[in-house]
Amino acid sequence: YVDDSGSESLAGNAIVVPALTDGDATADNNAVTLANLPALGTFASYNIYRTEDGGSDFYLLGSTAASSFTDDGTVALDLGSPLNETTLNGNYSYLVTFHKDGAEESRPSLTLGPTNIVDGRIRLEDLPLPPPTSPDYTDYDEIRVYRNLASDSSSFYLVKTLAPGETFTDNRTDAQISDLSGTTVDGDPNQIVDFDGPKGDFSTLLVDVLRRDGSTYEHLFTEGTLTFRGSKGGRRLDAKTFEVTSTTTLQELTNFMEKSMGVQLSLADPGNPIPGSENLIAGETGALSQGITLKDGKIRVVSNNGVDNAIDITLSSFQLVDSLGDIANPNLSFSSVQQGKGQSAVSDFVVFDSLGVPVNVRLTTVLESRSGTATTYRWFADSSDNDPLTGSEIAVGTGLVSFDGEGNLISTSNTTISIERRNSPAQSPLEFELDFSQVSGLAANSSSIAASRQDGSSTGTLTSFIIGEDGVIRGVFSNGVSRDLGQIVLARFGNTSGLEQRGENLFATGVNSGLPIYGDPGEQGIGKIIAGAVELSNTDIGRNLLDLVLATTQYRGNSRVITAAQQLLEELLNIRR
Repeated sequence: YVDDSGSESLAGNAIVVPALTDGDATADNNAVTLANLPALGTFASYNIYRTEDGGSDFYLLGSTAASSFTDDGTVALDLGSPLNETTLNGNYSYLVTFHKDGAEESRPSLTLGPTNIVDGRIRLEDLPLPPPTSPDYTDYDEIRVYRNLASDSSSFYLVKTLAPGETFTDNRTDAQISDLSGTTVDGDPNQIVDFDGPKGDFSTLLVDVLRRDGSTYEHLFTEGTLTFRGSKGGRRLDAKTFEVTSTTTLQELTNFMEKSMGVQLSLADPGNPIPGSENLIAGETGALSQGITLKDGKIRVVSNNGVDNAIDITLSSFQLVDSLGDIANPNLSFSSVQQGKGQSAVSDFVVFDSLGVPVNVRLTTVLESRSGTATTYRWFADSSDNDPLTGSEIAVGTGLVSFDGEGNLISTSNTTISIERRNSPAQSPLEFELDFSQVSGLAANSSSIAASRQDGSSTGTLTSFIIGEDGVIRGVFSNGVSRDLGQIVLARFGNTSGLEQRGENLFATGVNSGLPIYGDPGEQGIGKIIAGAVELSNTDIGRNLLDLVLATTQYRGNSRVITAAQQLLEELLNIRR
């Protein structure tokens, strides 16, 4: 029997025909008619094979779809098409993919098996059809059938390429299909099935991303809230969230991850582009560019140089909460291809925004270049408290620091860190300068850097205030900071007697007082303010008390002098007597 794809079933039992008499081969008495052939069923036709006169090998004589066939000797045997009696022995399963020239082959799906066969052939029918043509699906026009080996149930090799709707009877041996230098009966190169199917690109919808486990597949993402928390330089980063919708693409996810981990691209410093990775991948040429890319459908993360910038993404880095509140951990199976490379140092410190809210900053320095005259380091600044209007960016600055051969600071290309505070009532951006003047480059086994001081302060409450003789009101706060709160202004009049009394110690401008001349205390002949004086008093009690003590002491001293003089006079008088 012959399928509509041209593949054959095993041949039936041979029919022995009595010897024919010599004569006209076209005569009815010298013709052989095979009548009442078995029903075709779902097969397309019969192939009729016959031996040569006196021979034992069968060769193709002809084909028919009728229930009978007549061999009248006018058709010669096709000696190039001997009867194929190959059979299969083993436990087999089949996979089917969809194919079209110029398009990626679809992901395989299990069609049949496992089937145990002994000295037989396996017929495949009712194979899956390609999905209907639409913007979401490729208009595939071929079906590819793959089969495993009897000795290897996990490796599948191409057996046949079919048109949609065709059936197929498999009789190809394991040796034939596993020879990757050979071809199929259609002339296609033998090949192993690609279980991963079409490779994702940046336009792939996130809800369409699959993970393969053997021959099974699972969707990694559904609509919901994705929380991501990676590690950098061996330290866990703060968690960032990302909304997954039906239109979210792989590009949006990788951008989110890139910004959440503070990976700074080359053009983050236009004046001094950040160099690519110092690592190389075996089999690839050229420097790796920092950032997240796709390579053969896999997400590749390249960090900035330096061991303290090394990125790590673990199985628990992702957590997805769907619309029903169910929690899942998408397993993207990241693994390290190269370890972080480059001498570096890291320092964590706290700064404060305009409202006194603490903001965490991490500064990482990495050796970037050496020359005969200078050693240059690049600093990277990250802040998990960076709060842009949209997105999750934590990188807040970068620049270069150069030292001479003696370790003295030569120059810096940038010293400004800018932290967004868009979703906070604080002033945004929070900008401050790094002072590298006390940093030096010393020969040591390892690098280190630390923040020694900063001039910001946390939130504080007013605990007290003082008024200076210059009229400035200074407040003292619980965080140890003092701030000028106000200024007392005095007024001088040409004729103070012309002021009008308004009760107690209050006076107002009068007709004869003249216009007020305003100024700070002590200026333009204006009076002074006595700090610490009691209200309504016109004297400094403290000063007066001091003067009183001094006067008392002086009086006592003078009185002792008078007493001594009196005693001397008395003694003189006594001597005269």
